[in-house]
Amino acid sequence: MFKMVVFSDLDRSIIYSKRFLGEDKSELEIEIYKNENISYISKKTVKLIKQLQRNIEFIPTTTRNIEQFKRIEFSKYDIDFKYAITSNGGNILVNGQIDSEYKDYINQKLKNSIHIDEIMKLLEEYKNIKGIKKIRKADNIFAYIVVDNKIFDLKYIELFINKIKDLNWETYINGTKIYFLPQELKKSTAIKYICDKFGYKNTFAIGDSIMDKDMLDFCRSSYLLRHGDLVNSLSKENKYIISRECGFRGSEEVLKYIISYK
Repeated sequence: MFKMVVFSDLDRSIIYSKRFLGEDKSELEIEIYKNENISYISKKTVKLIKQLQRNIEFIPTTTRNIEQFKRIEFSKYDIDFKYAITSNGGNILVNGQIDSEYKDYINQKLKNSIHIDEIMKLLEEYKNIKGIKKIRKADNIFAYIVVDNKIFDLKYIELFINKIKDLNWETYINGTKIYFLPQELKKSTAIKYICDKFGYKNTFAIGDSIMDKDMLDFCRSSYLLRHGDLVNSLSKENKYIISRECGFRGSEEVLKYIISYK
């Protein structure tokens, strides 16, 4: 059993959409969707993850649902993960299969919030609001909308946000997506479960966004990518190690930090 464990966000932390490529076309394709390459990883990141895995457990920890997570082709570069946390803490995968013991555990916690079906009914009333492009349900656990920031205004759904807060649901804004999650549905819920189960004490986290904050706060050593939106909302008093570089180079910098940790 490894003594150290890294919980790492994926999008904009380890893998990147093609808009981050710039002029550099040498990065590796890692996700295909509708016959199009949509996500990339740097060659150096692949090498660093493999190097790190010799001594440290690496657990992807993502808001992606199970299907979206499985689209990422890590195995193409001979990277495999025994454990993965998906659905923002809603599922733990063990060798690609749902951990049923954890599923029972999280389902019990989610009973403190109103059921997702009721949230979807409320959200349906807003489907014609200007700027809302998609309404989605993820793994039957949480919901999100995709918006056009040029024409969408958060005030259009303020009533909905306030209403679901009284039903123990939280709202997170992350770029063009706005997530609605039960209060207990957090990355740190799954992380704590894994740490308690396997006795991990030396914990690292890698993230970039507001969706990663509870994970970064939970872990002992937390690395924040400079390009992420969380940087802009930090108080001066925070424990995070913020990367000097952005994008692919920032990911490589953070992985090197962890590998060199004594």
